[in-house]
Amino acid sequence: MIHIAKKKPHGHYCCVCGEHKANEKFSGKGHASRICKACAALPVAERNAQQAIRRIDSMAMRHINDGEIQWLRKRLNDPRPEVQWAAREVHRLKFQRYERGQRKKGLTVFSLEFYLRGDVWDEYGDEHPTHVRVFADQDGTFRLVDYAQESETQVVVEKHIAQKFLKSLIHEWDILFWKEDLSDSVYEEDPFLDILPEFRDYDDEEDDEDIPQEPKESTPQGELIWSVNLELNDGSDNEITFYNQLHDEPQELYWTLISFFEPDEWED
Repeated sequence: MIHIAKKKPHGHYCCVCGEHKANEKFSGKGHASRICKACAALPVAERNAQQAIRRIDSMAMRHINDGEIQWLRKRLNDPRPEVQWAAREVHRLKFQRYERGQRKKGLTVFSLEFYLRGDVWDEYGDEHPTHVRVFADQDGTFRLVDYAQESETQVVVEKHIAQKFLKSLIHEWDILFWKEDLSDSVYEEDPFLDILPEFRDYDDEEDDEDIPQEPKESTPQGELIWSVNLELNDGSDNEITFYNQLHDEPQELYWTLISFFEPDEWED
């Protein structure tokens, strides 16, 4: 078999604009610096910013060494907004665990409000219709409102136990990321994060008013199945709502919270 070598393309690659250009597009010094005439004519600050962004973009889909990681992380606080934005996007893509660790650093939960309405499964595989709202705070006051039983129960948990549990929601349960990890919605601001497309009540903007349309049946908006509201120690609030799916995580959270209303379980 005869192997035909690929012809090497003529010209040079410009590390500023990212284009492969003919020889005549580069000056004598431009060949060595890999900067075309057009980019060399740019203001120095603009050229340097474009070159930094080009280097950052090249890191997105390849392995980068320790030196490049350090360089990229320095760009996370770059005074040039466009460079900083590019660095943060690429860093978030390549180092999700690091990004999440930085986000969780020093955070804890001051108070929690958890709502659940649906069928939950226990450890024996038995199904339990459930409709509750649970409140918990770091002082140890836990309150359970059971809408099905029309009852309300309050217990006082030892303060250090309550604080340890609420802190674990951030650092062990990764509850801050449930919205993005559990949702299959592509709409970040969708009021019904995970409701299936066929049940979404959006007007079709492409409908032609001149063409007679069949009467539309009212579509269900979806009923809230579970939600979590967190008040964090940095003063922010974090809300997670789901209308279509009851995941394993909220079911596990439900059983953990319920255990606090059974003193023999947590006092040991």
